[in-house]
Amino acid sequence: MNKVLFSSLVILMSNSLFGQDQNVSADSSSQNGKVYFMRSTGFQGSASAFTVFIDDTLVCKLNNKRYSIHEVAPGTHHFSSQFAGKKSKEKAERIEINVEAGKTYYIELIFQPGLFINNLYCQEVTESSAKRFLPDLKEDKKCL
Repeated sequence: MNKVLFSSLVILMSNSLFGQDQNVSADSSSQNGKVYFMRSTGFQGSASAFTVFIDDTLVCKLNNKRYSIHEVAPGTHHFSSQFAGKKSKEKAERIEINVEAGKTYYIELIFQPGLFINNLYCQEVTESSAKRFLPDLKEDKKCL
């Protein structure tokens, strides 16, 4: 009788432990927000990858007609892009987004040619705008 009771207890405890592990891994993605970086700059500026930063940390080198997806912890974050470099430049234009858990944000990399100096910056776009041109882009899962 003690063996049956002990075996039942062990099975019950192992099921509860494995169930908790599955819940933790399923909830971890909903605890973060998703950020899409999208680049479709046309012919101008398409020769080299743009570097993308979250809070001054390099997260991606994104080529033309590509997008990347990043999980970001909730809170206020700064997003920027530049033509080259492994460190975010102080003069780079930054946007600030308050990321919420479970939400998705879309950032378009905008290339603006100028007479003497070209400009590159990030611009947050709506989901409907992003879904319009996301099908024309390819996901870059290894953008570093």
